[in-house]
Amino acid sequence: MNHYEIVFVVDPQLDKESKLFEKCLEKIKSINGITHRSEDVGLRTLAYPINDKNTGHYFLLNFECDPINLKEIESLFKFDESIMRSSLVKKKRAETEPSILLSQTKNQKKYEDAPEIDSKTDKDKSVKNKPEIDESVDTIPKNPPKDEEQKSDNE
Repeated sequence: MNHYEIVFVVDPQLDKESKLFEKCLEKIKSINGITHRSEDVGLRTLAYPINDKNTGHYFLLNFECDPINLKEIESLFKFDESIMRSSLVKKKRAETEPSILLSQTKNQKKYEDAPEIDSKTDKDKSVKNKPEIDESVDTIPKNPPKDEEQKSDNE
């Protein structure tokens, strides 16, 4: 049996109707596959808009199955309109620890849930810490002498 990883992004508005994640888990069990990791990563901002959507619901599955049965799992993704993107990759070993994608999403949620800093006090601090300008430096004259005047001065 080979190890595989599927990552797919579902349209958040059609996600609840689709239930594709549960269908994939059931299909893996029905073909006598072994699920090593299954993560409902959640909503994430997309790198670029897909079908005029800026967010997508991410899912990740790591499993083990025979290559002959892989076509049955791939068929779940072909005609489902709720899927925005999907990727199926063959892996060398079983992945069981939490994914980086999930940890990044958790960190992003923590950052979004953090209290906002009062921008007024930040502006006051930035003005206080602003470096002073040294006005003792000579400035360049606004009207430099013309070439003819320079020649006559040099003669």
